[in-house]
Formats: sequence, C-alpha cells, structure tokens
Amino acid sequence: MDQFSVTLNKKHFDAAMKIKEEAKQAGLEDINVKVHAGDIYKKSFTFPQIAHNDFAVEQFETLAIAEQNLNNDPTNETQYEAFVKTADDVAQNLKERYKDQWVDPKDDRGVNKKEDNAE
Repeated sequence: MDQFSVTLNKKHFDAAMKIKEEAKQAGLEDINVKVHAGDIYKKSFTFPQIAHNDFAVEQFETLAIAEQNLNNDPTNETQYEAFVKTADDVAQNLKERYKDQWVDPKDDRGVNKKEDNAE
C-alpha cells in the first residue's frame, strides 16, 4: 500500500488487496492495509512548517476524508475513484499554491491519466 500511496497506481492497490486476501485465506490475521497519501504529501514540502499553513491544512483535511472513506471500504470502486480524484486535486492545488516549495511525490502525475484514457 506504500507504493500506491505515492504513485496512486491501481496495480499497486490491487496487489496490496490481493496480498491481504491471500493472507486471510491462509488463515493469517487480517492485515490492516491503509492508504496514507496525506502523510506522504505533508512530507513533500521543502520546509515542513509550510504543511501547517491554513491552505495546506484545508487540503490535507479534504484528502484525509477521502483517504478514510477508502480505508473503511477498500473494495468500493466509487471510494477508490473519489480518493484518486481528491489526491490528484490536492496535489494540483498544493503545486499551484506553493510551486517549488512542494515536490509532488508522484513524478508522473498527468501521464497516467493519458495512459488510462488510452486503454
């Protein structure tokens, strides 16, 4: 789930969910998989204190809601889509507002959208 939290790539999400299911079928304890893109986004500022600015906090709150909804029901495709859209929107807002002070952890943002539309 770590790779998904950075890349927002569906293949990483699906792989984490598959591992969780396989572990469950093998009789292991239920693995707690949590998306944590918000934490990664907060750590992507060149100066950590910027993450405490009102605008940034507002963006992180929006992302946290979408993240929590997905974590509560990771098999729900609607929650997945809503999370990815929110994460992309928050990333774009942070980049526009803070420019070089925020480094997008997903270095190919926008490229995947083009590839997804081609499929």
